Amino acid sequence: MTGGVFSRLSAFERLLQLFTPVRPGEGRAVFLMLAQVFLLLLAYYLVRPVREALILAEGSAELRSYAVGSVALVLIFLVPLYTLLFSSIGRRGSKSAVLRWVAWFFVSNLLLFHALGRIGVPVSVPFFVWMGVFNVMVVAQFWAFAADLLNVRSGQRLFALIAVGGALGAWCGSQLSGRLFALAGPWNLMLASAALLACVVAISRRVESSIPEGSHSLHGSAQGAREAGIGRLLGGFALVARSRYLTLIAVFVTLLNLVGSTGGYILSSYVEAHAAALSAADPSVDPRAVIGAFYGDYWSWVTLLQFVLQLLVVPRLFQRWGIRTAIVVVPVLMLLNYGLVALLPVFALVRFMAIVEGGANYSVHATTCNALYLPVPREHKYVGKTTIDTFFWRFGDLLHALLILVLARLAGQDMATIVLANLGFAAVLVGVAVAIGRHHHRRVQAAPDSVPPRVAAPMRDVYVPAGQLLVFSIPEQAFQEPEPGEALGFEARAASGELPGWIRFDRANHTFAVRPPAGNEGCVEVELIARDIAGRTVCSRFAIRHGIDPRPRFLSYPSIALPAAAAPGSGGDAGTAKAC
Repeated sequence: MTGGVFSRLSAFERLLQLFTPVRPGEGRAVFLMLAQVFLLLLAYYLVRPVREALILAEGSAELRSYAVGSVALVLIFLVPLYTLLFSSIGRRGSKSAVLRWVAWFFVSNLLLFHALGRIGVPVSVPFFVWMGVFNVMVVAQFWAFAADLLNVRSGQRLFALIAVGGALGAWCGSQLSGRLFALAGPWNLMLASAALLACVVAISRRVESSIPEGSHSLHGSAQGAREAGIGRLLGGFALVARSRYLTLIAVFVTLLNLVGSTGGYILSSYVEAHAAALSAADPSVDPRAVIGAFYGDYWSWVTLLQFVLQLLVVPRLFQRWGIRTAIVVVPVLMLLNYGLVALLPVFALVRFMAIVEGGANYSVHATTCNALYLPVPREHKYVGKTTIDTFFWRFGDLLHALLILVLARLAGQDMATIVLANLGFAAVLVGVAVAIGRHHHRRVQAAPDSVPPRVAAPMRDVYVPAGQLLVFSIPEQAFQEPEPGEALGFEARAASGELPGWIRFDRANHTFAVRPPAGNEGCVEVELIARDIAGRTVCSRFAIRHGIDPRPRFLSYPSIALPAAAAPGSGGDAGTAKAC
């Protein structure tokens, strides 16, 4: 991305530029995909309280536990059916076909539950199990669709911004659902959720046509059709087993949910003990009120941290250090979390670390896991991702239940043992994350179009009269972005260290503003560093001279000089380029 390219960005793209490099034309695609994932998460969170209300009103907490465990069993049969669906419609030209079919399936289910509930048919158990499938299946379809549309470089840049829509949808849905439940009732919330899913379908084709040239994925539908001949009984399970990369991701997702679910059990145990202690000290304190207030405050902090990290940290993490580093962030946080809890089992520390882990899990981890599928074939994006995000994720729930049954119920171990067991699983998780990062890095680097950026036209020296202001942009021809979908980020520094205060570089606008002190002269050598999404850098050096220049020259690239008397400019000697 250069100064000339920046001038062609829309107003919305210039706003996105504050968080990550953006190419011209990508703003419309990002906006539409933001809207899609916002509507998806809003649709889910609107009906989430409905499942709890129905299962507890028509059944019991024990029945709820059995329903949670049955979700994984249902997915064992559902994944092969999904594989057959992909195999049959993968030959069509539209990349949105799978997402649209799956969304219409769930829309019809919601309409059916609404009709049955209206006539008094008990639907609590099937609806609860259905929700366990719905919340993982539809989100997996959206991100598979996104990975199918965008190439590796564009996806790694834009996924973090698109995921902000999911964070907003989850927050808005959780805020609205409680109020709307009392006003509209459970059956009307089902209709509202179905309408939102229908809107997702309506947007899909526009999203598909909005991807600009150079940003779309090279994996076309014809390739997907050739690779999709996997309509066998084992379906997606066989696909995951055949790919070492997918197998590692499946193990990672299973372990992550195991550690996260066990962490939730540890947190709830400390919360119950804290509430019991407060009630023992003051009998007028209701433990249930304490627990309810705690979790209301807890989820408020988690969702706030999720939004802040998603908007401000994840794009820069991807840009600066890439997927290979981002994949280990949450496992390392988990390792740190349960290590600290094992050493210092204090309620305040447990609460703080749980908030940090939760916020990072819903932002850094979620975006990174979705980006892992960008460099894989099309069938892996749909069938492999759906199998992993549904069955293997829910399989982690089963392992968590088995772990608690064995340690807490059968062996009679205390909380310290469970914390140490979770610490051990977190350590294994870190190792798996490192292995996935290496595999992902090799896949990206092995791509035939994986070429680092280079200096195309070295920056020229600049002269500015002392006391005057000169504003100039990075020339469009300064750097070359060889890879499809690449957009460079820039930073500037002095060769001797930090830039002096009178030289300011705007990373978002890619412009320098230079105002040397009056009555001063000298020269500052500036290093302009261009960085791609893989973290590879190249540097162009140029000099900013200020004071009295006996050989005045003019700038050779677009600039704005204020006031007009500041027009004399630089540059006879071309700047030197070097790899940083």
